[in-house]
Amino acid sequence: MLHNKPTMKDVAAQAGVSISTVSHMLNGTRFVSDDVTKRIRQAIENLNFRPNPVARNLRSGKSGFIGFIVSNLENYFYLNTAKGIEKTIEANGYRLMIIDSADSKEKEMFNVESLFIRGIDGLIIAPTYPDFEYLKKVTRPGYPVVFIDRQPSNYRADTIILENFEAAYSATKHLISMGHKTIGFLAIHFGIDKIDETMKERLDGYRLAMEEAGMQNIDNLIKVSAGKAFTMNVLQHIETYKMTEQLMNQHVQAILCGNSIAAVGTYSFLRDKKIRIPEDVSLITFDDDLWLRLTTPAISSVVQPAESMGAIAAQRLLRRLEGEDSPFECIRLKAEIILRES
Repeated sequence: MLHNKPTMKDVAAQAGVSISTVSHMLNGTRFVSDDVTKRIRQAIENLNFRPNPVARNLRSGKSGFIGFIVSNLENYFYLNTAKGIEKTIEANGYRLMIIDSADSKEKEMFNVESLFIRGIDGLIIAPTYPDFEYLKKVTRPGYPVVFIDRQPSNYRADTIILENFEAAYSATKHLISMGHKTIGFLAIHFGIDKIDETMKERLDGYRLAMEEAGMQNIDNLIKVSAGKAFTMNVLQHIETYKMTEQLMNQHVQAILCGNSIAAVGTYSFLRDKKIRIPEDVSLITFDDDLWLRLTTPAISSVVQPAESMGAIAAQRLLRRLEGEDSPFECIRLKAEIILRES
């Protein structure tokens, strides 16, 4: 009776073969006859042997895992993105490891280095901030990385993002078509010393639609604040809550939220102050979080194709893992505006 964890040597002894033959059968690296394979499998079952995945990874140079580093798992968008990634990579023999940076650049850097050291085959990153100079120091040249949702400012890699300008432009045009003239734009951004590129594109789309409609001097209708590691609970009564109050003091007829974390504070303020949606103010937000469909009234949203974005990011990463060295691309996907009761 074996009291220690069975080893490949134990399997080989019971099957009456060499250790290298057991290794070849397990890893598929050389032909092993049906009779010998059957004996090895029987020995594995008798001994309840489990191969050591770490040792196997060291030998093969592959972990079989892909990492998805998320800027903040409080954002429902990333859960759907992960579904698209997982479905795609599992069909190709990989497993997904998700890790949260909680909107902290320091934690993101730690996460990247930690997964790289552990031999993760490639990374899909939803950045906290655009600066990725550090990535050149903590990973090897050519290490497969794909960015999603936000573009890096100083690192060349495939990037999958939304057509942000067009989406914000269309959402603002819809509000204008409803007869609204004073339309506020409210958002949390994640730039370090300036607004991040994703939110800048959304703000530019809003500005153009307002200017085309003859709306001048709209700066007082724009409330954009730098983000931190917020939780949904905290968001209800801090920055975005206060910014909504400031917008309502400008007598806005409608609000476009640049992301769903901004919408939490906006909706909370309107509900607390008994401001009716849509009778007193219309509301549209980016990101189709589940709670937007459960409110009364249900909130209209600019929907990012999260699952498709994840699937495309995974496809790009798999191609890089297979050795493709084509020029890096920035792939932009169209948004859909879902009109509900707000």
